Amino acid sequence: MTSDADQLARPRRALHPPLTDFPIAAYVFTAAFDVISAVGGQRHGWAREFWHAGTFVLIAGAIVCVLAVLAGFRDLVVFSGRDLLPVRTISVHVCVMVSVFMLGVADIAWRLKDYQALSYTPPAILACSLIAAIGVCVGAAYGGSLVFRHRFSIAPPVAVPGADTGADAGAAQARHRPRRER
Repeated sequence: MTSDADQLARPRRALHPPLTDFPIAAYVFTAAFDVISAVGGQRHGWAREFWHAGTFVLIAGAIVCVLAVLAGFRDLVVFSGRDLLPVRTISVHVCVMVSVFMLGVADIAWRLKDYQALSYTPPAILACSLIAAIGVCVGAAYGGSLVFRHRFSIAPPVAVPGADTGADAGAAQARHRPRRER
């Protein structure tokens, strides 16, 4: 069993990145299903199935997206005590992803309004889905740069009074030190 001092000395990990995979996939798959449905049009019965599948996937993605947003806010608060915070990258990531989420919510509302009346994805909803898919990929690229370029998903170990502060601690802090934003 580990002591409280050992737990405090470990680097903390972000909760947000693992929660982002499903919403990103949901927005991309929704766009793909909508393209297939629009290509099928009224003359193919399977077009309605892809239209409905896109709706279900988008709703599930939006639900998990809410959890990802909450975890992202928590991570921002936890990791905001750093010396060199990549503010510009964080700001762009947050703005793009919140815009995509709002577009997804509007897309869901529009879909539910026309859910039973249409047998394929209408062009306006297709455009909305494609814009959301492109937006989520752009936002994910900024989020990925936060993790892989700025090392934002890993906090340096917290110094614990009386804990060993030898060369291992210095090496661990050097590995987790974020680079300056360009």
